[in-house]
Amino acid sequence: MKGIVFSVKHSDFKYKPRYKTRGVRSFSFKRFFSFYGIQTLFLFIFVLGIVLGSFSCSLFSSDILKKLDFLFLTNLETRLEFNAFDLFCSSFASYFIFTLATFLLGFTAWGVFVCPFLCAFKGYAVGISSAYMFSEFDVTGIGFYILIVLPGTVMFLFSFITALKETFSQSTYMLKAFSPTFSNSTLIRHTKIFLFRYFIVLIFVSLSAIIDMILWLLFANMFNF
Repeated sequence: MKGIVFSVKHSDFKYKPRYKTRGVRSFSFKRFFSFYGIQTLFLFIFVLGIVLGSFSCSLFSSDILKKLDFLFLTNLETRLEFNAFDLFCSSFASYFIFTLATFLLGFTAWGVFVCPFLCAFKGYAVGISSAYMFSEFDVTGIGFYILIVLPGTVMFLFSFITALKETFSQSTYMLKAFSPTFSNSTLIRHTKIFLFRYFIVLIFVSLSAIIDMILWLLFANMFNF
């Protein structure tokens, strides 16, 4: 009996749960970039576009920016008069333009090369909008942007980056289709996955517009411009 007890205690002493250290040891940047390398690249391009847009905001007059309000969120006076439906349509149209353009690029062989420029342009638009609010309305503009504009923009950013990644992958298959050894069944199967994932992206784009609408209705009138 003593031998059995000592052997059990000895085995318990040697036991070390592997699940505590497996997650730390298995992480590697190589594996991370193999899974999220394309998304990271598009995120970097988006941030670069924001920086360029922020510095080039002074090159445009306020009248031009207000006419391009569907791309650059600048005409705040007009939007404050919108009802809930108008706010949703305005935000959704602004997001949907880029989502639709990204979706159509997935069915072209040259979409691989255009996606980075589209991503940079959207970041450029966000940079101009934020810089315009900060320069025109000072602290009020900063608070307005953080509280009302930023949440929906961040949610759309993740949806947009996902859409760009799916388009990049689909466009790569379209480019490979020109090879005589490429199987059309592979392209058809990947296209079905592409359409399904874009349907999910469209849901999150709609949620981004809903968040914009709710925040505008709740907090926009608290700011004086």
